[in-house]
Amino acid sequence: MGGSVPTLLQSDAASCIAVAERMIALGTHSGSVHILDFIGNQVKEFTAHTAAVNYISFDIEGEYIGSCSDDGSVVINSLFTEEKMKFEYHRPMKAIALDPDYARKSSRRFVTGGLAGHLYFNVKKWIGNRDQVLHSGEGPIHVVKWRNCLIAWANDAGVKVYDAANDQRITFIERPRGSPRPELLLPHLVWQDDTLLVIGWGTSVKIASIRANQNTSTNGTYKHIPMSSMNKVDIVASFQTSYFISGIAPFGDSLVVLAYIPGEEDGEDFSSTVPSRQGNAQRPEVRVVTWNNDELATDALPVHGFEHYKAKDYSLAHAPFSGSSYAGGQWAAGDEPLYYIVSPKDVVIAKPRDTEDHISWLLQHGWHEKALEAVEAGQGRSELVDEVGSRYLDHLIVERKYAEAASLCPKLLRGSASAWERWVFHFAHLRQLPVLVPYMPTENPRLRDTAYEVALVALATNPSFHKDLLSTVKSWPPVIYSALPVISAIEPQLNTSSITDALKEALAKLYVIDGQYEKAFALYADLMKPDIFDFIEKHNLHDAIREKVAQLMMIDCKRAIPLLIQHRDLITPQDVVSQLTAAENKFDVRYFLHLYLHSLFESNPHAGKDFHDMQVELYADYDTKMLLPFLRSSQHYTLEKAYEICVKRDLLREQVFILGRMGNSKRALAVIINKLGDIEEAIEFVSTQHDDELWEELIKQCLNKPEMVGVLLEHTVGYLDPLYIVNMVPNGLEIPRLRDRLVKIITDYRTETSLRHGCNNILKADCVNLLIKYYKEARRAIYLSNEEDEARSKRDKNLASQFAERSLGTRSIEVKSKTRGGTRCCVCFDPFSIQNVSIIAFFCCHAYHTTCLMDSTNSISQQQKKPPTKSPDELSYYEYNNGDADDDENEATSSGSPQMRCILCTTAAG
Repeated sequence: MGGSVPTLLQSDAASCIAVAERMIALGTHSGSVHILDFIGNQVKEFTAHTAAVNYISFDIEGEYIGSCSDDGSVVINSLFTEEKMKFEYHRPMKAIALDPDYARKSSRRFVTGGLAGHLYFNVKKWIGNRDQVLHSGEGPIHVVKWRNCLIAWANDAGVKVYDAANDQRITFIERPRGSPRPELLLPHLVWQDDTLLVIGWGTSVKIASIRANQNTSTNGTYKHIPMSSMNKVDIVASFQTSYFISGIAPFGDSLVVLAYIPGEEDGEDFSSTVPSRQGNAQRPEVRVVTWNNDELATDALPVHGFEHYKAKDYSLAHAPFSGSSYAGGQWAAGDEPLYYIVSPKDVVIAKPRDTEDHISWLLQHGWHEKALEAVEAGQGRSELVDEVGSRYLDHLIVERKYAEAASLCPKLLRGSASAWERWVFHFAHLRQLPVLVPYMPTENPRLRDTAYEVALVALATNPSFHKDLLSTVKSWPPVIYSALPVISAIEPQLNTSSITDALKEALAKLYVIDGQYEKAFALYADLMKPDIFDFIEKHNLHDAIREKVAQLMMIDCKRAIPLLIQHRDLITPQDVVSQLTAAENKFDVRYFLHLYLHSLFESNPHAGKDFHDMQVELYADYDTKMLLPFLRSSQHYTLEKAYEICVKRDLLREQVFILGRMGNSKRALAVIINKLGDIEEAIEFVSTQHDDELWEELIKQCLNKPEMVGVLLEHTVGYLDPLYIVNMVPNGLEIPRLRDRLVKIITDYRTETSLRHGCNNILKADCVNLLIKYYKEARRAIYLSNEEDEARSKRDKNLASQFAERSLGTRSIEVKSKTRGGTRCCVCFDPFSIQNVSIIAFFCCHAYHTTCLMDSTNSISQQQKKPPTKSPDELSYYEYNNGDADDDENEATSSGSPQMRCILCTTAAG
């Protein structure tokens, strides 16, 4: 065994060994107990004694270790806590055995014995530990073994077995005759299983079977008796050897024996009191024999200084069987039987030789790739792949080839989740986990959440791997880990120099996974991500944009501005302007302010009224074409400030408009004429002001400019009399193209005069037509009767439609309400309310009793020699159904149905 063992044994000598499932304990002559791993590296050391350690015992869980020494003390240490107990017996102690359930039970039992000849059974009571002497008087206790409830020990007389559960001694096996004294050649005991005890003493091997009594029941079957009633022991195998037995252990159905070959001078004298003499001992051998002493294999051990060692200087221990009860004395499939041979200066590991030994040899010589190829070729058990892979990885790690080791992990670890997790944490311990992250599986197998979280944290804490962190977060499914631990590891870095854009983006992704969308939005805004607007809409984060106006404008102002305007109830224009102004050093905020305020003004002219002064300047800087429409539309800017801005930037038409709004029309006119030189615009401006003095000012300012006088003559037609301008022109002033312009003025004037006459004629014709229409309407009549006459008329004639009846009834009610007020007939001048007679009313506001109008109509008819008028009942439908106002008199006459006319209006018209 390598590791720390060679170093330890350079200055000390090994005296005993014990093997647990997870570790090895090595006792030395100096009184120390060294805890080793299976490679031989020292894990812990107990300086328990002042003299040689004679025996070591583990409990079945491997949590406690007990040792005894020639200094008369027994020490029990906890391997994982600070618990320690020491017992003094004042005589050399040679053997100790802990209760297999020592860690589980509060009784803390153990047995120990030594040269005093007493076998002590120590139990912890409520007042402290108490020793009970199980046996004494037959010489020193040389060895003791505890299995389940059975305790076996050997003294000078032989081997005894005690049932601790039933508190009774089960059997006694006599010491082989002729064997050397025990202090010269120690007896060896080992439990192969719960009922088989293997005894090796001197040159004799015995195998005792301890079984329970079985009583036959009435039906012929056997009745099982509990363990506490076991009291029968059978020797199932026994044989003699030709060598001294320095150790013995089970090997399936066979036995492994550590054989001590005495020197030639000792010959076959097994009765000699001295097993060997210094300088002539042979190499110890490991022999595999059957229960019948058939030898299956023999190997000599390469032990340093074997010439000088005696038989009792060697000891043999085997690795525990799989399972908590060592059932059957067999190793489980895949477990490797290991045997440890201890000499004062060496610890040799023995195991069965097979094809895997070749692989081990390759590994020992550093040919890991060939060993892996041999395993993959099927030369060893499949489980060996993991072992070879692990050792290969260990080798690469030792060589600091971390990247190569990480790249081989998928091949070597395959689908083993536990192996992956183990190596993940190992790489993390070495601070090399980032190189393994790209190879970590996310399914088949899927590891525990902790493994993925540790990997992400390892990437996050190293700035050089922040890009790898981002790609990993994007590629790994969110369900395989919890984002919160990774977030907690990244957040402290936000305000430090180690923060990178990749780390921010990765943190934003983790925020999204954890449902913290507002925090993710803040990071995306800082990172200027173009898809942030889709993110806002997807997660309804309109409230969160309040603090990130500047970033949104920088990302995409075309999308940011409609968003800000649409949600101006959440973020007011004042907030937007203040944030953009605060970010002045980062970008051209004035341009973004212009775009935002322009869109806001188009959406609602009054929403940003507080910033119209600013907007005037922004339009002047970025969009002068829109300044004049803005000045005309807005009422919320300061005229003086706006004028100053226009003057500074020499915006003439805007100056004209502002001066006009300020009431300084003359100055505005001067700007148009003197700076713009646009007489047409000057004329248009003056015409909108409706100020005669301004016309005179325009003419005065143009008189000194012949070209402007000509243009003024051309464009004032309709506004001024051209003669007035011509009279004011100084004599001798040469006006370009004066003749042509005068001709045009005269032509335009004639055209205008003609248009005016035409319009007047059209107007007069329209007036006549409308008067005629009104006259015709006034001559029409409506027949209004009471309810009785109307009902009778409906029954007799059935001529009126339902709509006309409804209209007539409504009108009758209205007229009755009016006639009751004192309206009089235009013929008899009696009030309509006196006579219960139907009425005929005209649109000329004249009304008659039907009888009065009939008499007058008949008189007129006779005078004109026309047929008499129809009866009132026959006229009723005709009279109130007065037809279209556009029907002329000829149409009515041609129909053959005379129409009633107002006598007064007809007379007046005649």
